[in-house]
Amino acid sequence: MKKFKILALALALIAVFIAAPAQAALQDMWAAVYKWDGGMNADGTKKLTKVSTGITYRVMAIDTATAETLYYYNGSTALTNPVSTTNFAATTVGNGLVRFRVDPTDATNDRYVDLIVTDTAGGYSVFVENFDKYTHTIVIDARPNMVHQGTIWFGASSTAEQNTGITFAPNTFIHDVRVEVVTAASAITVDVGLLSTDTAGDADGFRAGLLMTNTGYVADTGVITAGTTIDWTAASTYGALLYKSIAGSDAVAAGGGRSYLGHVVSGTNSGKLTYSLYSTSGAGFIHYWFNRIR
Repeated sequence: MKKFKILALALALIAVFIAAPAQAALQDMWAAVYKWDGGMNADGTKKLTKVSTGITYRVMAIDTATAETLYYYNGSTALTNPVSTTNFAATTVGNGLVRFRVDPTDATNDRYVDLIVTDTAGGYSVFVENFDKYTHTIVIDARPNMVHQGTIWFGASSTAEQNTGITFAPNTFIHDVRVEVVTAASAITVDVGLLSTDTAGDADGFRAGLLMTNTGYVADTGVITAGTTIDWTAASTYGALLYKSIAGSDAVAAGGGRSYLGHVVSGTNSGKLTYSLYSTSGAGFIHYWFNRIR
């Protein structure tokens, strides 16, 4: 009987260890988010300001754009990825932290994920590579008088103009906007601009009619084209807020062209970044380059 009990105990322990990896792979990760505007402390360290609202973030498998499956921190409730500003701030979800449970699809050691963290108040972003459960600080660079790259994601939830939630601060200069297609949609286009219902808003003011046919970074169509009669410039996919353009053709006196403008968010015009995807399929990222003038 004693031998039987020992054998039963051994088998029970083996069953526990066999079942354990699926649960053990789930990891709880958290980090506080800080903003740095260039200020320094007396001891020479960066003067950081903790950000507890307005943060949205996307969790991805390392070195990919594939969204990870998320759960509430230390729980089993599914958490929508990307994580909204509402869930970031909610005491029952993020509580003002980048906070989630995940089983990382990292074939090497099952530890890491990549993050894109964006502060919707101003549009500043940071890409965090190889984020793990031991990393507890994320710093967003928000220094003025410097060019920054921000990123926000988009999807096909609606064909109407969608507010990304990003609001550029007054005296922000927008240099450029590029679209990265992650999920292609044949013959479908996307526009990027500023909220059309706001003062001086323009739904396709940054990019207009960008084709989603192929994955990758979508280049402008308004480039010089070699013609048999004259070299000419095709219609640009840049919007009126960034470029003044005239479409040309392969004919004398019809070469067309474009002139760079850039765009200043003055504070009296719209600063709300939007996109319009005229389909129920397709997804990707909007990358934008900007700086605070003062």
